Amino acid sequence: MQDLRGEPEELFRQTASGIQPKMRFALEVLLPRQGVDDFGAKFETPAQRIRYEIHIEMRDPSLGIFVTHEDCRIIKGEDDKIIFSPPLKLSRSSRKRPFLETELNSNGTPRVFIIRQDGLAESGISKRGTPLQLPATEASRSALSTIATSEFRHLYALKRLVTGAQFLEINPAAARKANDRFEDKKLRGDASNLAASLSEIQRKSATHVRPNGALADISADLAMLISEVTNVRVLDNEKSKEYAFDVELRDGTSFSSRVISDGTIRLLALLTVIDDPNREGILCFEEPENGVHEGRIPDLIDILRSATDTQDRDGDFFQVLINTHSPAVMRSLRPEEVLFADMVRTMPVGSDIPETKTRMRRIAPDKTLFDDEHHLYPAKVEEILKQKSSGI
Repeated sequence: MQDLRGEPEELFRQTASGIQPKMRFALEVLLPRQGVDDFGAKFETPAQRIRYEIHIEMRDPSLGIFVTHEDCRIIKGEDDKIIFSPPLKLSRSSRKRPFLETELNSNGTPRVFIIRQDGLAESGISKRGTPLQLPATEASRSALSTIATSEFRHLYALKRLVTGAQFLEINPAAARKANDRFEDKKLRGDASNLAASLSEIQRKSATHVRPNGALADISADLAMLISEVTNVRVLDNEKSKEYAFDVELRDGTSFSSRVISDGTIRLLALLTVIDDPNREGILCFEEPENGVHEGRIPDLIDILRSATDTQDRDGDFFQVLINTHSPAVMRSLRPEEVLFADMVRTMPVGSDIPETKTRMRRIAPDKTLFDDEHHLYPAKVEEILKQKSSGI
């Protein structure tokens, strides 16, 4: 919450009757088949499909926000409603006990979080030590956040997945600047270390055959989206000990990062994440159409989609979440890839004060299969988007 817009209490739902002090979240995830923890220990995940739940509560803005419930357990095959179909058969487990659960006091308040080992001993047998118990009465952080090793292998893989989410809110002015050689190499959300990230991708992926490594892929994709561009170059200034970059055009001219357009900077930062051979986790990106010619939007969506189609060497997938108000983007998406969000006014039971809520609807392939409350069809979505945009 500290990294999001506004104060923590402002993120809770605000209604005519006041702020609702509770939030509940549930994640159903597909874990990678294997991984390596921060200490170099390799591990496998016999149960790739697990469900994680967490509840948080604001008791008083002056006191802070507390975790009141956590639970993590396997999703049985007969209960699994996964839509995505990975190319390899999922690894499942018959485990009955949760990896993580909350034990309550007699009055229903949380007492302790119970965390159970599931790593392997040297003999190869799963560990069955005494469960770890953490006080839950005034927990200001999640139990999941305490997991540090593959001794709790499923929870460790889950934590890696959750903390791997990357939010790109690109600041073009910051992204244009040269970076010190000791700058962080993983791209920040504002892309202020873009030059350092490009340099690191080139260094790690370079071979004798491809001296530019994955930087060549970034250049090719940028050229597909912006026809005048031919190449992106990393500039290593030995004297100032800084990294910078420029962009070459088809007529042979080149422009430094200081003068290229905001749209080009946005696309370059996006491709730096997408074409990174070591990409992982989840990328969240607002309005990908900004700075892209409408005729190139299908190519951009294809680039984003292809990044999510391939497993890495650990059997993990990369996921992209975007939001858009663009009919052109909508036309490039498949119905199963879309959730349509709009605001509706409802009358709560026992109250005469209407509330505004966000409604989420799937997209039916055609008009004959939809119902207005739960589904829309593609033409209706485009009609709504055009109506909204015409009033701006």
